[in-house]
Amino acid sequence: MDKLFDAPEGFSADRFFAILRRWWWLVVTIVCVTIGVSYAILDRVSPRYRATATVVVSPKSPRVIADIQEFVELPGGSRRDFRAYVETQLGIIKSQRVSEIVLDELNLWDDERLFKSAEPKEKGLEEAVSATELRLKRANLLSKRIKARRVPDSLTLEIQFEHSDPVLAAQVSNSVAAAYVSQNLDLKREVLSEARVDLKKLLVKRKISKEAAETSARIFEKEQDITAVGTRRKEVAGERSFYNEKVLEATSKVVRTEAELAEIKMTKRKGLFGVGGGAANAINPVLSELKVQAIKFHNEVSEYRLIYGKNHNKLIGAKARLSHVLSAASKEIKGLYRNAKARHEAAVMEKEKFDLQFESARKEDEALSSAVEEYKKLQKELNEQTALYDRIRKRYEETIITTSLAANNLRLLDYALVPEKPYWPRRGPIMLGSAFLGLLFGIGMAMLLERADTTIRDKTHAEAILKIPCLGLVPTIPIPSSQPGLEGIQERDLYVHAHPLSEPAEHARTLRTNLLFLSAERQLKTLLVTSPLPEEGKTTIAIQTCIALASAGGRTILVEADMRRPRLAETLSLKANIGLSTFLANRETEIQDIIQASAIPNLDVIPCGLIPPNPAELLNSLRLNQLIVKLQEKYDMIIVDSPPINAVSDALVMASRVDGVLLVAKAKQTTSEAVKSAYRALHDVDAPVIGTVLNDLQKGYFGYYRKGYYRKGYYRKGGYHRQETLDAVEAAREKELASVDDGSDSSNQKAG
Repeated sequence: MDKLFDAPEGFSADRFFAILRRWWWLVVTIVCVTIGVSYAILDRVSPRYRATATVVVSPKSPRVIADIQEFVELPGGSRRDFRAYVETQLGIIKSQRVSEIVLDELNLWDDERLFKSAEPKEKGLEEAVSATELRLKRANLLSKRIKARRVPDSLTLEIQFEHSDPVLAAQVSNSVAAAYVSQNLDLKREVLSEARVDLKKLLVKRKISKEAAETSARIFEKEQDITAVGTRRKEVAGERSFYNEKVLEATSKVVRTEAELAEIKMTKRKGLFGVGGGAANAINPVLSELKVQAIKFHNEVSEYRLIYGKNHNKLIGAKARLSHVLSAASKEIKGLYRNAKARHEAAVMEKEKFDLQFESARKEDEALSSAVEEYKKLQKELNEQTALYDRIRKRYEETIITTSLAANNLRLLDYALVPEKPYWPRRGPIMLGSAFLGLLFGIGMAMLLERADTTIRDKTHAEAILKIPCLGLVPTIPIPSSQPGLEGIQERDLYVHAHPLSEPAEHARTLRTNLLFLSAERQLKTLLVTSPLPEEGKTTIAIQTCIALASAGGRTILVEADMRRPRLAETLSLKANIGLSTFLANRETEIQDIIQASAIPNLDVIPCGLIPPNPAELLNSLRLNQLIVKLQEKYDMIIVDSPPINAVSDALVMASRVDGVLLVAKAKQTTSEAVKSAYRALHDVDAPVIGTVLNDLQKGYFGYYRKGYYRKGYYRKGGYHRQETLDAVEAAREKELASVDDGSDSSNQKAG
């Protein structure tokens, strides 16, 4: 659905020039005002002259001695580095230091040509500020007026100064260039001198650090006996390996004794009969034999108890033998437990002994390793201090040489000449530019005002928004001030009938002709007339369309489906108590009971009737479909006047039941968003929207109609003075169209 409005108002040259024609007076006014203001400003501006001196910046300073590196090096790597250096030099040219040198050389500290604009303020401040502050302030004022730039793709810098006095401009420009070149060399010598002093201090500090590192390394080597550390580390490594193996063996022995002790504990807890055969054999063969005897005697006890009873001698003897075996087994288990516990404790003590020996060897190894690492750090520190000292000493010696052989990488190329022509203002380009800017601003204002107007303006605009044809244009119908209220509305609605030779009547017939042409292409017997919002003229357009169709001889009926604000009964002087609502609400009402004949020939009307409380539900009933079918059998064209789309949903209920929907918009009032919303709603219910009608257009829009083309005798010259003759011509035209349609239908049937 969003694709319907991808480009509602596509930009084109025709539209652009149409906007300019509409707002030409605004564009011309803005251009004239811009030119006038520019001329007035230029007339008050005093001419200014620009003098230019040039300086060459070498990428590298001249090197007198090839083996000695310059202390102040220029960036010679990438172009980006050199560009940053050039930007720094441009800042130096415009610095306060250079300005102070220029003011001293030319003695311009009190020159009114340079400082007259700031003189009133300075006079009031001279007593309050010191001479140093005033000097800095005037140097800052001069530095802001100096301009410097790099000539593209070159090593040349241009130093420019502008002033109303051309001689002063040339003097200041040359003085700035000379001061910049000289201060660059002075700055280099100053930097070298300061660097030599700093290097001397740093050299003393580095020598002390170097000697301290040598002393620390020598003392540590003597205390730790570094020469014997290597041999001892090998011995300790062997000891660690030996004790590590012993610890592993002792650990394994502890684990075995723990397992044996745990098994004996379980046997002790469960008793002789709880020991399995394999477990008993593993613990002690004697215990296993005792278990066999215990089982045998236990079986005898059970057997004698069953045979002889509780007090029999054999049973008593068997119990005694069983008790003796169990007592012997208990003693044997306790002995095994004591032996296993002793072996476990011995294994634990042996493991602890080897752990202590291994830990002692490990600590000694770590201590030796730490001593070696500390000695390496001291040696590294000594090497670094020695290398840094040698580097600073060498640089200090080079600085002594380069201070006396300092070379400048700047050279004054061209002196500034006294300019003959003013640089500013250039009247021609400024006036031309102001005119162009005024034109752009004027066009922009025109486009802005045009963009701010979101209402439907003309036919082209309406068709561009919805991408559907505009079938009719209805001019404004004036209502006399003597006929307010209902009389004025009746006059407007029936204006086409009362004035058949008027301009609105002609446009109503044009709309009728367009609808008939559409009827030739598609079945169009039921037409719904609606609008996006109220008071946009949909009812007036519906009445005028019915009058135009009826005047051509077609049987036409107007159905008032606007059950919220009906007015056809009042406009056409009909009965208001019976109509469409009566038929839809009462099944006993017949169609002929609600049809009323109007004063217009061939035009019948079904008014709204009594206003129902539920218009949407009535319009959504099957009775409406039956009504439309019956009316199609009797009438050539059915025009339905419905409520606005965006206000209520009544029109959407009927939109899909008709052959076509005509969307009415009011020029300079209906917004494009309202039209889009209405069209989108109709599109969502698959309503057959055939086109739009633009209502209430000013007469000036119609071109030759404005000159009274129809009112100055067009019909008289042709002899058409009477309405009957005009209707006969229109009827003949419709018959001709009908014959063309019948011929096309018959040819289509034959082709089928």
